[in-house]
Amino acid sequence: MTGGRTLRVLSVVALVLGMIASAAPANTQPVRAGGNAATVSELVPPAPPDTYVPAEGLLFNHPFRSDRGQISRHIIRMINSTAAGSTIKIAAFGIASRTAVDALIAARNRGVSVQVIGDAHLVNPKHDLYSPGFVRLRRALGRDHTKPSWAMVCNHSCRGVGGNMHAKYYLFDNVSGVQWVSVTGSANLTTYAVRGQWNHAKTVIDQTVYDQLVGVFNQMTLDQPASPVTLHMVSAPFGDEWIFPMPTISEATDPVSPVLAGVQCLTTQPDNTVVRTKIRIAMYAWFNARGVWLAKRVRSLWNQGCDVAIEIGIGSKSTRTILRSRSGRGPIPAKRVVTHDATGALKTYLHSKYVTILGNVNGNPNAAVVISGTCNFTALGNYSDEFTSIYDSPADVAAYNADFAAVWGERVARNWRTVSPAINWRTVSEDDGPTLGQGRLWRAEPD
Repeated sequence: MTGGRTLRVLSVVALVLGMIASAAPANTQPVRAGGNAATVSELVPPAPPDTYVPAEGLLFNHPFRSDRGQISRHIIRMINSTAAGSTIKIAAFGIASRTAVDALIAARNRGVSVQVIGDAHLVNPKHDLYSPGFVRLRRALGRDHTKPSWAMVCNHSCRGVGGNMHAKYYLFDNVSGVQWVSVTGSANLTTYAVRGQWNHAKTVIDQTVYDQLVGVFNQMTLDQPASPVTLHMVSAPFGDEWIFPMPTISEATDPVSPVLAGVQCLTTQPDNTVVRTKIRIAMYAWFNARGVWLAKRVRSLWNQGCDVAIEIGIGSKSTRTILRSRSGRGPIPAKRVVTHDATGALKTYLHSKYVTILGNVNGNPNAAVVISGTCNFTALGNYSDEFTSIYDSPADVAAYNADFAAVWGERVARNWRTVSPAINWRTVSEDDGPTLGQGRLWRAEPD
């Protein structure tokens, strides 16, 4: 090949290479500090460490069972199965589990939008329920709401003017390809919720419910009084959904009162046999004015012949007097589900908040009604962020009743021994009830 021909060939090759270079995107090969080009693997977000596929249904935690931690594992596995570009929104009174905090930070690091709301006690070093884990989470995610991920606390309730941020919403827009996952119930994201409490949680896979709760979550992020502050929403999975605070609550406006008022205790069958409506109540805290009027309604149903049984964590003299009175049909069967340490302080306790009614409700002899959520039978819901759902589901009633029976049979469930004399329980008035979170109840969550 002559020198001139060689020069022309090299010129053509150079021209072609230049055209290829100019056509390539400028950012095809990003350069890191130090001049080293990033590899293709570094441009792809890391895959989630788990591939858990969530399912609808109820989960329960029993602190003395070998399978305790079902609820916590369910939520943490969903966090670990959420891919980059998806969103996790959590609002919970208690967030302290190291495993959960690590999972949330790792999710943010792989490109998940992680937004978390906790109660103010979590960042108060003087509070018994102070959470170094949540403080670490807030430091890692930051507080800037203009960014995809952040963590915050509310000043008292988020949507009201007092009380606590006591809601428990775990919301995932996509977990292993399953969209619109919502979890709510009595369980916080803490180790104590596993080792020290009986809890329940319901998982729903439904866009309407997800959108509704995201709307409530977005209001909570503002940390200012909402208008209206009380919301009543409806969905197929949850039926009537009540979002607290409910500052004007009374016996007439209490969402639970009309349900109890619609119960018929005795139903005569075609063969002339009589069936009793069955009511089961598992309630962490039952006191204050609201506790008194609900206790009177339950007492009335017991005296009318309903099959009633109660499991309770913390009550008051007034509610105990009503529920355990010797008048009428006598004391309602009830067990207190708690343990104490060597000093007499409360150690473990029932933290559930549910009611089931199986029988005649509002003229339907085959009703199966669930009342559940985060709200206790106390006045605390007047001011705190809470969630209560009222819906009909034979499957869920069966699951809750099975849980109730299991707790009833546990060794730590003891008869509520105090039996009040045969007095006119209708005249019992309100009392303030115990002070949660103080003294021997320092472990008891203040809501």
